[in-house]
Amino acid sequence: MLGVSSAAAARPRSARSLGRWVAAALAVGLSLAAFAVGTPIPPMPQRWVTDGAGFLSPQARGGLDRELESFERDTGRQVVVYIGDTTGGVPIEDWAVRAFAAWKVGRKGLDDGLALFVFAGDRKVRIEVGYGLEATVTDALSSRIINEIIVPKIQAGDRDGALIMGVGALLSAVEPDWRGGGEAARGPGGAAPGPS
Repeated sequence: MLGVSSAAAARPRSARSLGRWVAAALAVGLSLAAFAVGTPIPPMPQRWVTDGAGFLSPQARGGLDRELESFERDTGRQVVVYIGDTTGGVPIEDWAVRAFAAWKVGRKGLDDGLALFVFAGDRKVRIEVGYGLEATVTDALSSRIINEIIVPKIQAGDRDGALIMGVGALLSAVEPDWRGGGEAARGPGGAAPGPS
């Protein structure tokens, strides 16, 4: 034997396994504690557009809210927009999944809801869809709508246009034949929304 001394070598194998288990449990616990520190998931919004960050003009917020109410009435599909300031350090993907599940967006049994999340302070945008819409509003389409419509318009200082056009593109994807007549269906200036 080489005379190497180690505390691990002196402990029995079961003590080392227990130490690894405790370390793993501690790591999971710390991860959950960090997750719990983030902004709590609010109760289900009472309107189709919730703007807790003052991101939209009152006119745009009201117009989008009426448009999404009309869309749900005409098609049965629920689309909501939630605008907050921050997730509190929680990744937007995690926060959005938790909120979407807690709010039960979409029809029961069809799981055909959609939520657009914007966190102004974090400068993050996320589109979350129910399983019933995953084949229609794919991750690729969501990414295109965010990166080609919403983000460029926000960067250009047109927050209202960003969400009006982004929501319009989402509604067109979900129900291509629905025209609704509102601003999100036409887009600013009467243009049909959507990525080119």
